[in-house]
Amino acid sequence: MKWEGRRRRALLKLKEDIESGKVDNDILWLLNIINSRKEYYTTSSCSGRIQVAVTELPGEKGVMRVIAKWHHPIKVSYLLLVLDSCTEENIWFAVHPPIIHVMCRDVDSAIKLLKIVRDNGFKHSGIQGVTPDRVAIEVAASDKIEAPLRLRGNEIVPRDRLGFLVEAANRVLLRGKRRLELLGEAFSKL
Repeated sequence: MKWEGRRRRALLKLKEDIESGKVDNDILWLLNIINSRKEYYTTSSCSGRIQVAVTELPGEKGVMRVIAKWHHPIKVSYLLLVLDSCTEENIWFAVHPPIIHVMCRDVDSAIKLLKIVRDNGFKHSGIQGVTPDRVAIEVAASDKIEAPLRLRGNEIVPRDRLGFLVEAANRVLLRGKRRLELLGEAFSKL
């Protein structure tokens, strides 16, 4: 399938995902800006999130189970509710940065995209794959936190200290969302 067909199919899927509530509302405006350029289309995205997961170690795909997630700042009470309702031995807390997967028509448009995103704080962005008719780019910032809350049944962060973790998490989450705004402004100037 040629570029135009793939792009059309991806944009249709995005529309379906929006209608079914699978797309973060606070990143939709940026996806629309990127997708308005004929040399790009997005395939997946996240505006950044705070999450709590059950896993022995973070990053265990297929093993890790997310038990709570928020795409907005949280309160300590949210975290306490999750901890009190979960009896699992290993619980991890994380803040994940915004991430967008973008298909680029060619290497030149990919290089142009990488310059824009890196200049606007998305330092962990890079090429994920190259085929004769497209270049896949992962746009990712470095704003993140990963910390154990419970290991082998032992509370790692005392409850009276969770406020410090939540405060830091909210600041990191909001910094990532501000980066999205800057990226949108940069794309609008193209």
